[in-house]
Amino acid sequence: MSEAHAPHHTLVLPFVCALLQRTLGCSTVEAHQHAVQGFLDALTPWVLPTDLPLLLGPPFTLFDHLALTPNGVEGDEDLWVALSPGGEVVFRAWLRQRGVDPWVNSS
Repeated sequence: MSEAHAPHHTLVLPFVCALLQRTLGCSTVEAHQHAVQGFLDALTPWVLPTDLPLLLGPPFTLFDHLALTPNGVEGDEDLWVALSPGGEVVFRAWLRQRGVDPWVNSS
């Protein structure tokens, strides 16, 4: 999802933060996987039926690219995110869960 075409790109940071908060403190791979699965399960009611085949197939990544880079301000970083196709589905479900229509202003 390119920055120029990203619907609600300003909400990607809170989305990433919500996911990271779910996995905070997970000390094992299994605990991390369980936390991520819980995050995804909580969004299930907001996934459109047409998007289910993408999520029910083989395992997928949420991000094609995720990086924090220093921006020159002490203690501050810029977040660079490119959602994978599965990540876009999850992000749109997360928006719907918050009452935001993911297709408004998404030219």
